[in-house]
Amino acid sequence: MADDKTYTPAQVAIAARELREAAGAEEKRFTAAQVIAMLSDEIRMLRERGFTDERIADLFTGFDIDATTAQIAHHAPPAL
Repeated sequence: MADDKTYTPAQVAIAARELREAAGAEEKRFTAAQVIAMLSDEIRMLRERGFTDERIADLFTGFDIDATTAQIAHHAPPAL
């Protein structure tokens, strides 16, 4: 029988960070383009709810991530 227990992205991120730390590895770092690509599903959902790329870029700024509207337009697929 398959394990039906599920875990949040936050739990997985914490586990990954702690395991890397336990191994003595450096913290992973990502460029703005990589972050946008990693979060493209979330960006698509925002667009579907009427958010502009300008507003999405503002949200990234709130997370201290410098993502421009041009980067968002280039690295995240458009809403369906």
